[in-house]
Amino acid sequence: MTQRMLGGVQGAVARRDLPENWDAERTSRFFADLQENEVRTMHYLGLAYLVLSRRPRLQLKVPLATMNYVEGGSASGIRVGFALQLVFTCPARYPLQVPEVEIVEKRNVSESLEEALRVEIAQTLEQHLGLQMMVPVITRLQMIMNSEIGRFPRVPPRAANVNT
Repeated sequence: MTQRMLGGVQGAVARRDLPENWDAERTSRFFADLQENEVRTMHYLGLAYLVLSRRPRLQLKVPLATMNYVEGGSASGIRVGFALQLVFTCPARYPLQVPEVEIVEKRNVSESLEEALRVEIAQTLEQHLGLQMMVPVITRLQMIMNSEIGRFPRVPPRAANVNT
């Protein structure tokens, strides 16, 4: 938080408030604004998300899938693409504290891929502590999932039904 102070003839100079001047309500509002800004960023970037709750803690669900993911593909014995959902639960002091990130509703995600995604989540959160963390995590996991689809054979397109 800053206060504008007149600094002589040159103009205004910003000076930080001391932490002891912050009350609980003001601090809470500051962190809530930072969290809301990240939700807006996700909206502006066109990322899909669902707000599960805003209070007492921001909680979002974010779906991720590869471009070739086919719903029900594994039921037919063909493994096509990956899909999962992330649930972010932000602590009160987010982004100064890391959010809890859960991988839920996994489809065609192997244990080794899930472990690689968890490691990447931890590294990305550590790298972005104090900054927006959800968008970098989502972007990084999407890149990893898309690179993994190259390991599986492509499914040929279904032939059109032709009545002869």
